[in-house]
Amino acid sequence: MKNIVFTSLLTLSCTASAFNDAHLDAHVHGLVEINLVAEATHIELNITSPLMNLVGFEYAPRTEAEKAALHAMAAHFDTPHKWLQFNGNQCELTQHNISHGKDEYDHHDHHHGHDHDKQESQHAELEANYQFKCDSKGLDSVTVYLQEHFPAIESITLNWIVDTASGSATLHHDDRQVSFKQ
Repeated sequence: MKNIVFTSLLTLSCTASAFNDAHLDAHVHGLVEINLVAEATHIELNITSPLMNLVGFEYAPRTEAEKAALHAMAAHFDTPHKWLQFNGNQCELTQHNISHGKDEYDHHDHHHGHDHDKQESQHAELEANYQFKCDSKGLDSVTVYLQEHFPAIESITLNWIVDTASGSATLHHDDRQVSFKQ
């Protein structure tokens, strides 16, 4: 079954990627993409967001305040129950991986001849992957509270495959929930 979930997630990701490539720039400030695949009692979720949406910068943190903002953002994504609610089921986080590409800067001496202008011109993104195990089959809807915590997020595109249905929805500040029942 793990292969089915992975294949579904890969298919969804490729479809969403093709859609986004056709309609959006690859890196758009204000936009977040979430891909969700639910099958039986398993849910996999992937989030991609420019760091600008989450911490207000995309360069290596220069100040203690910027380092703290980056660490607070990472801690927030380490606890998905604070910003994500599965409706119609009780689900437990079983595995997650969060990458934002800025950890290496905390460990570098900033006088090693790095080309900081080049580093700072690069876009940086959060990439977070989650796996959940639920008590029962079925998922009625999902509620996403990211915009309450990160007001620079203008909209969230949620692409989903739940059992045999699929779809896509755009969430704004005033709408946070996507229903999977048709």
